[in-house]
Amino acid sequence: MKYRTIIVIFIISLLSQSIIINPSQFVTVSPESDSLLSGAYVDKVLYRYMGPPDQTVSALEAGTIDTLYGYINPMHEDTLKLESDIELHYRIQNGYRQIAINCHEYPLNISGLRRAFAYAFNKTRVINEILDGNAIEHDSLVPLSSTWCIEDNLPWHYYTNQSDIGNQILDDLNFLIDGETGFRLAPDGSPFDIVVEYGEGPLPYISSEISQVAVDALRSLHIDAQAQGENPAALIARLANHDNYDMIFYGDEFPVNDVRWLAYDYWSEYADAFTKNPSNFKNETYDEWRNQLLNGTTYEEIFEASAAMQEILHYNVPCLVVCVNRYIDAFRTDEFTGHVDDLAWGVAGPWTNLKVHINSERPFGGTFTIGISETPSSFNIFNPTTLENLMISNLYSSLYKIGPDFKQYPDLSESVLVERHADNPSVPSDCMWLTFDIRSNAIWSDLIPLTAHDVAFTFKYYFESFKFGNPASVPFTDFVAAEVFSPYKVRIECNSVSYWDVLDYMNAKIIPKHIFNDETGIGYDGWLSWNPVFNSGHPHVTCGPFYLSHYENDGSYEFSRNLLYHWPSGAKPKVLASTDMTYVQGTTGNQIHWIVEDDNPLSYSIFQNDEMKLATIWNESDIIYNIDGLAAGIYNYTLILLDNSSNIVTDTVWVTVVPPNSFDNLIIGVSLGVAALVLLGGIILYKKR
Repeated sequence: MKYRTIIVIFIISLLSQSIIINPSQFVTVSPESDSLLSGAYVDKVLYRYMGPPDQTVSALEAGTIDTLYGYINPMHEDTLKLESDIELHYRIQNGYRQIAINCHEYPLNISGLRRAFAYAFNKTRVINEILDGNAIEHDSLVPLSSTWCIEDNLPWHYYTNQSDIGNQILDDLNFLIDGETGFRLAPDGSPFDIVVEYGEGPLPYISSEISQVAVDALRSLHIDAQAQGENPAALIARLANHDNYDMIFYGDEFPVNDVRWLAYDYWSEYADAFTKNPSNFKNETYDEWRNQLLNGTTYEEIFEASAAMQEILHYNVPCLVVCVNRYIDAFRTDEFTGHVDDLAWGVAGPWTNLKVHINSERPFGGTFTIGISETPSSFNIFNPTTLENLMISNLYSSLYKIGPDFKQYPDLSESVLVERHADNPSVPSDCMWLTFDIRSNAIWSDLIPLTAHDVAFTFKYYFESFKFGNPASVPFTDFVAAEVFSPYKVRIECNSVSYWDVLDYMNAKIIPKHIFNDETGIGYDGWLSWNPVFNSGHPHVTCGPFYLSHYENDGSYEFSRNLLYHWPSGAKPKVLASTDMTYVQGTTGNQIHWIVEDDNPLSYSIFQNDEMKLATIWNESDIIYNIDGLAAGIYNYTLILLDNSSNIVTDTVWVTVVPPNSFDNLIIGVSLGVAALVLLGGIILYKKR
């Protein structure tokens, strides 16, 4: 018997001994396997290092892995299409390729020049001629996959070469053409040229060709221009430090559906701040929307502000979006199904790990293998790389979980009440109370229950560790206090009313108080040195759908299904038949027969009244329990079924045991009663004649 199975039965047995059995006490959530809020189904998820991306694709073709983290190089698309057991999925990048424009330098500080360039730049040409159709035209500086994006509502688009409009804009702004050089002069009569820089990376021909399209657009406007390659790291450093440049081509990714960056990346106050506002953009009207974007209390307020800011950026063009990449995910279909299209992570994301299952009427079991081209160096949750964050997402839970569609779904919390002063006069002005009802069935991997005390401590830890440099603490510097009302109800108080702060508290990873406390645990100043997994002496207590069960130095990381996870997976057990019964005291062969059914059985217990009589493994066969030897009386026998999905179902059978003489008298009485009814019926029929 597996260790964790024994533990589950032991816990149920202990808990059951203190419970007066009543079927109504067990609230069972039983979504079917296609419900998003259920899982996991596979026994293991295995991340396996396969070398460079091309070798990882070869491993997919060979069946060594089931999918791979990252996207497929389009050069493999046609070959993979020929594989009958491999399916391709196309998704859009949560980001884009872009050209940053230095709004500080004359004459690029004139918005009309930047707008003229945007009209002349041919995005459709880039997609068709350079990227072979593996991208989408896009204008808004908010990614196309974001729920905040207003791409379809922009008043015009810069998709195709519209240099006639661009030239007209420049003519109207007095950018005259020099008769000798054929190039335009700035409105003050000075000559100028524009250098479009790009990174000389692993695929320099794409960057150089796209930069050349930018040069062609500028020359179509009669502007002297040239493209120039540069070390990619040096380019990014120059952007971060606000060093001199004209235009720089590079790419950007957005890991979450959050547009707070609009308040920093283009805010006038940050035109010379390190890593902020690399375009050096300044616009008073834009800045006026900043407060509403950051401090709005409703989705509608945030959307209004972000839409207005997108329109301002679209008109002023401090940065030109070139295109949104179309990524290709690939996965095998011969053993598993149920893969999830995740806007943030793609098919190899944590939602697929929850939902994927074997191709069978019984969906549980199997090892789902994901190929990776790099390996993690830490499992510290406070400052992970992208790959490490992906792996860690299997291990921890939050109050709410960001879904594959960027919506919020309940995880550890069953509900949240958001109160501001307008909702509750007891809440101080400019403050907010968030009250969470916590699930009662969550448990840490060391078998300590997860309660509201852990939730309260989590945000205290984030707040207190900020002074020790914890980057994960930044969203929680407005934390004031946490009050625990019961083991499963907690209120968080913060000095903010912002819509965003609600999301920050909802989505933060919850940590165990007994591990991280500042008295006997890791402590507020220990967040950085804590290095679980790779340091065997450091505690690693988790509560996600999987736990890290094994790893090898060659880059193999095994995550096993957490049988104690608080989400159900699959349908609940079914009691198809059971019958109340009566027998005569002293007779034998009396049995209760439960006909039961489940996809993933684990254990069952049987109680006689309040006393547990049996707790054992459930193999899904019918359950037959002998009830011989009972004294005369009335008994209730309650069956408790538990499956590997944490579903619990009960069924009660009432057993009446009568003394032998009482049973004989009962038979005589029934016989006399039947005879009397027959006689009475005969008399009635005779009178009707």
